[in-house]
Amino acid sequence: MESPLFDDREKSVIKWAELVTWNTARYDDKAYEELSKHFDTAEIVELTMVACFRGLMNRFMDSLQIELEGEEVQAKGGRASAKPEDLQAYVQRMGIIS
Repeated sequence: MESPLFDDREKSVIKWAELVTWNTARYDDKAYEELSKHFDTAEIVELTMVACFRGLMNRFMDSLQIELEGEEVQAKGGRASAKPEDLQAYVQRMGIIS
C-alpha cells in the first residue's frame, strides 16, 4: 500500500486485516514482522480476533440475507456511510492508531 493517508503502523494493520480476511496471514511472515514492530503479541491477537469476527459476521449476515442497515438507511439507498473524520476518530478511540 502506497497511500500517503496512512502511516506505517496503520498500513501494517490494514495489510494484516486483509491477510486474515483472505485466510493467508499464516503464509506472510513479512506482514507479521511489520505488524510486530508496532504491536505486542496481545495486541496482534486482538487485531486478528476483530478481523476474524467481522469476517464471520459478514458471512453470517450475507448467508441469511440479513440487512445490516435499518429501514431508514435502506430507504435512502440501502447503504450506510461514514465521513472519513468519523472513521479516523473511531479507530483512534479503539487504539488502532494514535
